[in-house]
Amino acid sequence: MPTGTHIVVAGAGGNTGSHLLPHLARMRQVARLTLADPDMYESPNVAVQNIDNNDIGQPKVVAQASKLRRINPNLEIAVLQERIEDVPRGLLSCDLIVSCLDSRAARQHVNEIAWRLNTPWIDCGVLGSQNLVRVNGYVPSSDAPCIECPWGQDDYEHIEQEYVCGAERGTAYPTMASSALGALAASLMALEITKLLSGDLAQSVTARQVLLDAQNHTMRVTLGRRNRECRFDHSAWMIEPWECDLDAATVGTALSNFGSLRVDGHSFVSELACPGCGHRERSLRLNRPLARCIACNRRMVSVSFGSMDQLGFESAGDFCSRTLAQIGLRDGDIVSSGSLHLQIQEAA
Repeated sequence: MPTGTHIVVAGAGGNTGSHLLPHLARMRQVARLTLADPDMYESPNVAVQNIDNNDIGQPKVVAQASKLRRINPNLEIAVLQERIEDVPRGLLSCDLIVSCLDSRAARQHVNEIAWRLNTPWIDCGVLGSQNLVRVNGYVPSSDAPCIECPWGQDDYEHIEQEYVCGAERGTAYPTMASSALGALAASLMALEITKLLSGDLAQSVTARQVLLDAQNHTMRVTLGRRNRECRFDHSAWMIEPWECDLDAATVGTALSNFGSLRVDGHSFVSELACPGCGHRERSLRLNRPLARCIACNRRMVSVSFGSMDQLGFESAGDFCSRTLAQIGLRDGDIVSSGSLHLQIQEAA
């Protein structure tokens, strides 16, 4: 990859991400970083992440961006204080995606995003209880292995879910990783990223998994293979721009133009419920993020039978007069209708 590379880092403020970012800021090929992480720093984070007490109470992406600017004032940095799943996919168009996440569901989303955008990505994981570090690399193509290729039924059953009875996602497995293990994983990732940036795919982790056992001083490298029975379709999108005024264009107008609408990775919600006080309301919006309850301010969740992957005139009903902004569409969202994929670009 040439000088001027743009890298998106998902989970930028965590155990591995916080140790990785300074390495990226020092790479001469990297001109731009996009940091995605929804969380704030808390006092326990100081023990295991690359921060200090001055960072407590700050959004992780803001604190890390400040540190990176001190390392490299010329580095262009965009901060997204939200889950990678909730970011409009057009904003994630880049040269390389790096995943420092501890959620299987989030990594599954990154895998899909990378393939749809035809973007290489690197994933890592740490298991503190056994001093294990894992790094995987993927370069999308129809014949290349993706993260789901080796998954079996048990893997899918352990994907974290969101339930109506509690407005939070299922908890990811704790890594119990020390700062040292996170730094080790970050260093291994940085070395592999350097290979990719220099074009050295043959010696990189692409289509491979590197498993480092720091407890027993061993390393294992395994080669991935494309699973023809993989549940993921491995297809990339041809994306066209759609200049659109989100505050003026209505659902009805969009449906008249395209027939139907979907935003992959999300569903349209027609009924919301508060798991705290039980308040319900009819609405039409993307489940990203869901509304706050007017009674108790808890985050509401979608009622399962009120969720739709695709929106048409019948399902939109009397919400056709709502604007696209009112139902939660944002600049950079990629809207699909059949085989057509359009990236929203807000009109000036």
